[in-house]
Amino acid sequence: MSAAPRKPAAPKRDYDRRKKRAPIRKSGRPFWRQPMLLGAIVLLLGSGGGGGWWAWREGWLVEAQKQVDAVSRSIVGAITPFKLADVTVEGRDYVERSAILAALNVSRGDSLLGIDLQASRRRLEAIDWVEWATVERRLPDTLYVTLKERRAVAIWQNGNEYTLIDKNGRTVRASRMPPGAESLLLLGGPGAPEHVGDLLLLLTYEPTVARQLRSAVWVGQRRWNLVLNNGVEIWLPEEDAIAALQHATRLDSQHKLLSREFGVVDLRLPDKLYLRKRGPGEPMPGPA
Repeated sequence: MSAAPRKPAAPKRDYDRRKKRAPIRKSGRPFWRQPMLLGAIVLLLGSGGGGGWWAWREGWLVEAQKQVDAVSRSIVGAITPFKLADVTVEGRDYVERSAILAALNVSRGDSLLGIDLQASRRRLEAIDWVEWATVERRLPDTLYVTLKERRAVAIWQNGNEYTLIDKNGRTVRASRMPPGAESLLLLGGPGAPEHVGDLLLLLTYEPTVARQLRSAVWVGQRRWNLVLNNGVEIWLPEEDAIAALQHATRLDSQHKLLSREFGVVDLRLPDKLYLRKRGPGEPMPGPA
């Protein structure tokens, strides 16, 4: 038997053509992760006659982002089983509830799981009268806030307006007076809150006077007048107020200097003491 005829070899040009049509392997990186291509796209969007930059300046992109965020929140809110229904606040005496809600920046129906607790806490602690705060989720529907407020040590009377003051001079116009406010020290005079710390330090040296003190007036942006419960005024000097007050209490222990008989005990001049008796029917002094 004769051997089967061999097939003629393919021309070289056909081999070359098949070689050129061989499949090209993909790089494995999507086009948006190609740095050069991404840069070119950004450049085209940003140029284009300045249209992209102009749109950004006009706030279109910002507004579009807000709308996307709103839609996203709506979608999350629709599928989440934990929707905000109540905000409970513990420890609030001075701070307005509206200020707390504004700091939390939440609305009924929001996703409880989507609330940033740490950001909410920081915004609460930015309220001037809040010393520290905690924010917790209490499933299924409650946001629980605990506040530690700064304590009021005095009430500042400025004309017809009364303002609470803490030991560092911070002020707050409370929506309601807290329990025990009637026992707080009453301050008067422009600038009194900024100097309340010095006054409290002064009173620590003479607790006997502190227990009898009804009000204090900051005079001339430089010194204090103290008014006792019995109406006696102690006019302290600008300098060495501690020594002057200690001198007055020593004299009181010996001569009843701070009795109701005297209306004013003037200690403003060093080494000198001026007393003024209260006249008949003279009104009890206090902050104007």
